[in-house]
Amino acid sequence: MKILKLAIISAVVLFGLVFIISSFMPSTVKVSRATDIDAPFDSVRKYLSDIRNWEKWNLYVDTFTNKQYPSATSLTSDQVSIDIVSTSDSTIKAEWHQKNTIFTSGYYLVAHDNMTTVQWYFDFKVKWYPWEKFASMVYDQQLGPIMEKSLARFKEQGLR
Repeated sequence: MKILKLAIISAVVLFGLVFIISSFMPSTVKVSRATDIDAPFDSVRKYLSDIRNWEKWNLYVDTFTNKQYPSATSLTSDQVSIDIVSTSDSTIKAEWHQKNTIFTSGYYLVAHDNMTTVQWYFDFKVKWYPWEKFASMVYDQQLGPIMEKSLARFKEQGLR
């Protein structure tokens, strides 16, 4: 009986410590990558504002099956649906709906010397659950390399 009591108390204390540590972790995670594109600002902005162009360079969109484009700002597939929800002079913001999860992504654009810097980001809001907060620690390692390859592909192909 003493061993069972010790095991239960130890489990509660361990969970409490994990919960306290996770409460200091942020509930919003941003993963971002940037590159310079050798094209005028307006061309890049117009190209990125049309979601139908994304599959030409975006490795995430390229892998989706049964893609449909109800409009220039919307994509649906078996895995995800993406909607461009806002555009401004220098930003394009999209919502990704995947199963029961909604997260945002977007592009910040900065013009300089007939070149455009494109910063692509994903924002995730994680719940207070310790396992979600600890899992969010690897988002950068999971998404970053694919984002880098996608941006390199965008840069190589030019605006066609």
